[in-house]
Formats: sequence, C-alpha cells, structure tokens
Amino acid sequence: AAFSAEEDPMLLVLAADHVIQDEGAFTKTIGEAIPLANAGHLVTFGIVPTEPHTGYGYIKRGKPQGNGYTIEEFVEKPSADIAQQYISSDCYYWNSGMFLFKVSKYLEELEKFRPEIHKACKAAVMSVRKDGDFIRIDKDQFASSPSDSIDYAVMENTSDAVVVPLEANWSDIGSWSSLWDV
Repeated sequence: AAFSAEEDPMLLVLAADHVIQDEGAFTKTIGEAIPLANAGHLVTFGIVPTEPHTGYGYIKRGKPQGNGYTIEEFVEKPSADIAQQYISSDCYYWNSGMFLFKVSKYLEELEKFRPEIHKACKAAVMSVRKDGDFIRIDKDQFASSPSDSIDYAVMENTSDAVVVPLEANWSDIGSWSSLWDV
C-alpha cells in the first residue's frame, strides 16, 4: 500500500532488555541514521565492540554509505578465536538488534521476502478493535504468523540494509551476570 508522508512514520525498533548508558551519543547516532532511513534504507545499529565477545552475533561492514556502511554479512555468535579476529580486523560490529526504517519500506521488504508473515500481520491489523485507550489486533490472526526475527526475515535478504556504528556504552542484559555488571 502507498503511504503519504504523514502516514509513513519512521520506526525505531528497540529491545526491552538493553541498557544504553550514554544517551547523548545514542541520540546523536539515531539522528545521523535518519537520512539513511529517509532515503529508503533499512538501518541497523552495529555496536563498536570493546572485547571479543562470543555471546553476540556480528555484522561485517562493507562500503561506506552516508553515515554508515553497506552490510557485507551477518554472522552468528563466534568462537573466542574468531571473535578476536573480528575485533582485530576493525570491520565487525556487535549486532544490537536495533533498527530504524520507514514503515512503508519495511512492509515492502517483508512482503517481498516473507509474504506469509506480511499476510498474517495485515489480516490481524485489518480486524483491530478499540478497547478504551487500547487498539487490539485479532489474536488468532496474529498468532498464525510464522515466528521470525527482523534479521532473518528481512535484513539478511534485502539489498537496502545498512549498518550505522554506535558507541553509547551499550549492554545486552541477557543474563544475571550482565545485569550485575551494569
């Protein structure tokens, strides 16, 4: 579906279990990514690594693209030796799982690469109902959608993905030990 400028918001997709301690740097980086998203790119934020962490996936950057880079590849959680090679190469970022894109662009790419997800979500939204201050989507329609991450469903398939480096004292609170560290 076509969107007017007013109907085509930009989405900043964030996880609930992350900590960003340098909010100023975070805000600045988001601002630097907006022109890329406005130009039709699907932006992900690559955390500039501080150590060869084996608990994160990595993104290998390609050629410069505005304030970011094209994405050469997404790689799964590496061994310690490979993580050290990634850090030494200076071409890899931790995959933060944070994204910025225009709604229309994301829906276009989702429909292209995972039409069954797009169809289920569209059906769920078409039958929304208002409930006080809430908008409720159809539970059964939404539950019929295949489960997949933005990375696997779209970002690893599209030719319009870019990575923007982020240095904002980021941490993924994925364990009790990482929570303790923060």
